[in-house]
Amino acid sequence: MPTTLADIARELGVSKMTVSRAINNHPEISPETRARILEAAQRMNYRPNQFARALTTNRSFLLGVVVPDLMHSYFAEICRGVEGLARPLGYQNLICSTDEQAANEQHEVEALLPRTDGLIVASSVPPNENVFYRRIIKDGARIVLIDRRLEGVRCPAVTTDDVKVGLLATEHLINLGHQRVGHLLGTAASTAALRFEGYQQALAKHRIAFDSSLVRECGFTERDGYESMSGWLNEGNTPSAIFAANDPAAIGAMSAITEAGLGIPEDVAIVGGGNIHYGDMLRV
Repeated sequence: MPTTLADIARELGVSKMTVSRAINNHPEISPETRARILEAAQRMNYRPNQFARALTTNRSFLLGVVVPDLMHSYFAEICRGVEGLARPLGYQNLICSTDEQAANEQHEVEALLPRTDGLIVASSVPPNENVFYRRIIKDGARIVLIDRRLEGVRCPAVTTDDVKVGLLATEHLINLGHQRVGHLLGTAASTAALRFEGYQQALAKHRIAFDSSLVRECGFTERDGYESMSGWLNEGNTPSAIFAANDPAAIGAMSAITEAGLGIPEDVAIVGGGNIHYGDMLRV
């Protein structure tokens, strides 16, 4: 038989209500009593009944995490970080990957909203297409945006200075002596647009004229980078240096460059944005 609150209460000589409050971190329970009850619960292999807990507290103790690509180690690391903080607080994560598709994202968010206490979202939606998120937040949805921004959406957000990412990456290549620096664009997400803005700022700062022929549609995956770079190499007129919107795209571009018999960085220097896990082992 599984251990119950009553079992723990009998073991310690306290009430069932005290055990329940201690497990749910109620402020009326002293730290000493809570520690004693949690130690007994662990020793007795107590597992809370999530359904009963949800009915009692009106909370599911579930967090939804919606990311565009779980194959990208950056988002895998984010999910790991969320889990590391949420688990000690009694929460579990429900993780969804949208494949960088806005329609998939909306379906996943709608499915998770009634089942979770809140959502953490790295949105693939273009920054100005905010109607869906504005509506659900107005209706009470608890959402934190990560990595990508949405204009006019009032909720907490944790993001990178992506303009600076583009500026630093492009300046690095310029400072190496490259005057023809190309750019592999990302998706419609804010990350890509802001990094492209940083790319343009770096060119202007160093008085290098912007050349639209040095900017190619790409995406955020290795396949995107490979296909975009392969097409560029086949057409010729490849620049001596390229800033790719993220590391997976840069890795795909590197595959195309080496497949064409060219050296990195001898023939084409390349920089990606993101600082992915194991990135130090790559020439990006």
